[in-house]
Amino acid sequence: MSRRKFNIINLAVSFLAALGILGTIVSIGGTNSFAQSELTAVSTQGQEGNTTAITASLGNPFFVEQGRITGQRVLTVAPQPQLEFSFMANASINNAGGVEINAINTGTSVSTLNADGSFHDEGQGILRTQAGEVATWTNQVVGNLTSEGTIITPGVGFWSTPSTTGELAFKNGMITVFEVQIDMEGNLSAREWK
Repeated sequence: MSRRKFNIINLAVSFLAALGILGTIVSIGGTNSFAQSELTAVSTQGQEGNTTAITASLGNPFFVEQGRITGQRVLTVAPQPQLEFSFMANASINNAGGVEINAINTGTSVSTLNADGSFHDEGQGILRTQAGEVATWTNQVVGNLTSEGTIITPGVGFWSTPSTTGELAFKNGMITVFEVQIDMEGNLSAREWK
């Protein structure tokens, strides 16, 4: 990882920790069609008020998705347990020109569990639009499991795309802050801000 990305991650994680909204890292998921899904909204009891107040100050997210974890497996149990999550989600993106873009977001995240109950997660994935345009992302998050069993996961994402003039060109080099909420059944929702 480059020194610039590491410093940005540390700054973003410190900022989120100071605001008191760091939660547990988990990956996001969904269905495999561009159609609107019938996935249930995720409950955020206990932390909803705090998180809603803070994310409301960020304004409207440019990226919203709903989905589901599609698979998980244990990678190792020693020296620290690691879990891998696969996911797929239906995404709606507002580009710089105010045009709504529908896409499918797929990827994998690896969570490392620490002895104190905290998580560190690194993810990567591919976003594909209906028109076939592609953008890739990586992310970093540090957090903890909530006492209610609901997971609220803020983090930092890094986007890239080979497109220079297409509908996703505006995402190239973009650094974002995101929040994922997930319930015990693997249903989730995510919001992302520039």
